[in-house]
Amino acid sequence: MKTVHGKPYRHGHGTDEQHKQDQALFSKLLEQHEQLERHTQKIDNGIIATTTSQNSELAKVLQDHVIGMGKRFGMGRAIRSWDPLFAALFEYKDQINMHYEAIENGVQATLTAEDPKLVELIHCHDLTLHGFVDEGFEAGGRESPKPDWLD
Repeated sequence: MKTVHGKPYRHGHGTDEQHKQDQALFSKLLEQHEQLERHTQKIDNGIIATTTSQNSELAKVLQDHVIGMGKRFGMGRAIRSWDPLFAALFEYKDQINMHYEAIENGVQATLTAEDPKLVELIHCHDLTLHGFVDEGFEAGGRESPKPDWLD
C-alpha cells in the first residue's frame, strides 16, 4: 500500500492539482475556524448540518470546499486517506447519499444512508467536522473518531 507522510494512502491522488486546491481551501478553513459555526440536526438515517460564517469571504471558501468535496466524493478521490473514518466513507460512498446547497453565509448538507452502520459513519464524520470547526489545525492532525465496527 502506498504511504504519504508515513501513513497508509488508500484512495485519491494526493499530489494532483485539484487535490492541492482542495487542500488549500481546507487549510484556510482550519486557519480561520473560529469564524465558523456548525449546527447539526440528527435525523433517523443521518444528519442535516449547517455551517456558516459571518465573514463573507470565508463563507465563499466554505461553499467552494463543500462543492469540491462533493465532486471528490462522487469520483471516489479521497482526502485524509490515512484516516480510517475517511477511508471508510469513500469505501462506502455509493451507499451514502449526500446533498448540499449554498445558503446565505455558508452551506447546508444532508447526509443519509439506509444501513445503520453507515449512519454511524455519518455521525462520526459530523463529530470530526465539529472538531475542525472547534479546534482547527489541532483537530486536523488527529485521526477521526470511528464506529467500533471499523477496525
